[in-house]
Amino acid sequence: MAESYTNRGKARALQALLSSLGSNAQMIVITGTQTGVHNPDINTVADLDAVASVGIHTERLSLTGGAVTEDDTNDRAALDYGNLSFAAAPGVTAQGVALIDSSGANDGVRDVLSVHTTGFPVPMDGGLNVNIADLVRAN
Repeated sequence: MAESYTNRGKARALQALLSSLGSNAQMIVITGTQTGVHNPDINTVADLDAVASVGIHTERLSLTGGAVTEDDTNDRAALDYGNLSFAAAPGVTAQGVALIDSSGANDGVRDVLSVHTTGFPVPMDGGLNVNIADLVRAN
C-alpha cells in the first residue's frame, strides 16, 4: 500500500499544531554546542539541556502571529510566526534555536518540537534577531 498526504491534509495537520500550541509556543536559544541537538529522541527542554556541552539561554520568547499556509504550487504547507529579537547577551554565542511548548510546569515536561541550527553559530553581543519563515514545513 502506498501513502501520500494532500496539501490540504498537511495544512490541516499544521493548523492543529498551531491550535494546540496556542499562546504556549515559545522559542529558546541553544548555547554551547550543536553536537547532539538534532537527536530525534529529545522530547523535553530538560532532555535538550542534558545533551553534553549544550546549554539553554535564560531568555524565552513567546511566538505570535501564527499562520498556516497551504502551498499548492510547491506541494507543501507551512506554519509561520512573527520574527523575534532576543536581548543582547555579551559573550554568549547562539548555536541554534528551538521551538517549544511552554505549557508544562517545568523543563522536564515542556516539549521540544523542532531544533534549528542553519545559519548558526551567531554571537549575541548585540542581540539575536530570528527571521522566521516557514518554521515548520510539511513537504
